[in-house]
Amino acid sequence: MRLDYVEVCGFRGFREKVRVDFGPGFTVITGRNGVGKSTLCDAVEFAILGEIAKYTVESASKESVRDYIWWRGDGSPSSHYVTASFVDRDGKTFSITRTRDGGADKTPSEIETQLCQGAAPDDPLRQLCKTSVIRDEWIASLSLDLSETQRFDLVRAALGSVEGADLAAKAKAVVTLAEAACGRVEESYQQARSVLQGGLVQLSEANDAANRSGDISTAMAVLDRIIPPTGGELAQRIDLAQRTLPDRRRRLEGLGIAAFEGHEIAVHQRALNSPDEVARREGANAALETARSNFDRLKAELEVAQRAYDVEARANEIAASLSILVEHGEALGLHDGHCPLCAATRTNAEFAAGIQSARVRIDQLAEGVNSARDNLASARQAASRAEQQVAEAQAVWDAIEQQLRALRAREEAHIEIFERYGLDPTNAANPGALDQEALDEREQLVELERALNALEASRAVEALTSVDARVSLLRRQADAAADELARAQSALAAAKSLEKSVRRSAGEIVDERLARISPLLNEIYQRLRPHANWRSIDYSIRGDVRRFLSLKVGDDLNPQFVFSSGQRRAAGLAFLLSVHLARPWSRWETLMLDDPVQHIDDFRALQLVEVLSSFRQTGRQVVVAVEDEALADLLCRRMLSTPEQGGGDTRSTLMSAERPTWPRGWTFRRWRQAYSVNLTASRQRRDLVHGEVAGSIFKRLGRHVRCGS
Repeated sequence: MRLDYVEVCGFRGFREKVRVDFGPGFTVITGRNGVGKSTLCDAVEFAILGEIAKYTVESASKESVRDYIWWRGDGSPSSHYVTASFVDRDGKTFSITRTRDGGADKTPSEIETQLCQGAAPDDPLRQLCKTSVIRDEWIASLSLDLSETQRFDLVRAALGSVEGADLAAKAKAVVTLAEAACGRVEESYQQARSVLQGGLVQLSEANDAANRSGDISTAMAVLDRIIPPTGGELAQRIDLAQRTLPDRRRRLEGLGIAAFEGHEIAVHQRALNSPDEVARREGANAALETARSNFDRLKAELEVAQRAYDVEARANEIAASLSILVEHGEALGLHDGHCPLCAATRTNAEFAAGIQSARVRIDQLAEGVNSARDNLASARQAASRAEQQVAEAQAVWDAIEQQLRALRAREEAHIEIFERYGLDPTNAANPGALDQEALDEREQLVELERALNALEASRAVEALTSVDARVSLLRRQADAAADELARAQSALAAAKSLEKSVRRSAGEIVDERLARISPLLNEIYQRLRPHANWRSIDYSIRGDVRRFLSLKVGDDLNPQFVFSSGQRRAAGLAFLLSVHLARPWSRWETLMLDDPVQHIDDFRALQLVEVLSSFRQTGRQVVVAVEDEALADLLCRRMLSTPEQGGGDTRSTLMSAERPTWPRGWTFRRWRQAYSVNLTASRQRRDLVHGEVAGSIFKRLGRHVRCGS
């Protein structure tokens, strides 16, 4: 399975749709910083995993990495998606598309089925991306800078699951079952010991009771007095008396509560039935009745005044109309000796006398309505004061009735106590009698308990023999449980020993599989030549529970502390490339390198080119992103499968973050001859080459590439 193409839109720094087709053998991507070389690696990783794992900081300033996956620049993309397409050796394609809103169109299990095979490790897709996409910032941190345990875990995960690795899980399951069985046996043993301890306590109590047996006749008299004989055996009578103890205790409790409530109610009754309180209730009742009677009388007077006012008001309306009529008649005067209002024959004197008489009537009517209005106002004020007096008297009487209702409620609750505890309510109104009854009940209960204890003590002598026999049986059961516990502990120890052996064997299998990396690591390390003196690197594995993988050069030196930054990066590349080649479970045969030559001098960059050329000879697809165009040209020429091959491999130049790529093929027959002359000197000379000389060779070769020779 190889990478076919990547298509992005609205992803990271690509606003518009960009598609990059990858050559079946190799693809070299070149461009200045910021044009999107690393984003292509991000796109492949995001398509597979749904995340970008290269950032060590997950969130900052209330933002996370996911806030920067999609386009955030000027303008709006036409869509937001990432597509990574793969093709197998038979030409069958498999593509993964992730969108901003809809997620992935393939499930993780479908992706894993296409890109992985055989005994894959845990979280195989993450391990696949970690070992297939080698980024500049992770070269050292995923190799030399790892702790020894993390380095071992990385290599073991890259190798995948070990055949028969489930034996460790099965051994662990056996240990778990043995521990559970041992726990159950130990619990049974503890229970047997607990029962035995209880039997020993009962035996001791039986001995003490037998020694304390007192006057049985007194106890029998008490029992006969409280529990009359019924013709049964003594044991039955004792059992009957013991069964009555809870009821007697409950009755005693009820008598105490009833007596307390009776005293409280008696206090309230005495307070409410005192002469002063009775006189106050009678006065309040009389005041309420007087106020109500006065209010009813004044209310009737108010109704009379209201009716009188209504009559005078209607008369006043007539007077007003009459006044208007008189004014109009006076203004008109007689008309041909006739009254303008009634057309009667009148003289001037008679007309004037009639007008004057009408005015007197109008004045009388006006005076009547004013008097009726004053009477109505007085009646309303008197009725309002009477109503307020009724409300005040009613409030006083309501408070008195509230006290009476509260007393009645407590009396009813007092009666309910008798019903709840099954008591005789005869003395409900006599708290003193209830106290005496409770005292008598308490004395009877104490006497009965003492009598029962004495009788039980006498019976304990008879039961001593049976208790002793029971204790002997419990001792034998406890001994048997102890033997079973010893066998269970022995089985648990054997299971743990078996698990340890299985884990040791699994570790040895892992060591054998890790040995595959040793020749690859040494071969790539010797070809990259991170250090002129230390030309080989060794690894060692130690530890049983926690495994450690350490890298050593020279006289057992740690390269992490003796190498320079560039040397550590070159050694880290050797380690990661060997891990990449050692994966037996990966179907994806693509190596992606994101700017791998940072901090590496020109000589070791040339060595890396030769190593990648060897990768191509094994049939793997190589995708390299570099900044230097001369190095890109050199990579194109060295990674061609045959001298005549030109169309099968691709070189892409990213000019900007928003423009597509342009593939073009290269032939290199003549250039390879010149390159071979420069780099096929004697072994002694190659050993003495340092950064400055290698840099000059690289620059000279770069000029050849740019000239097209």
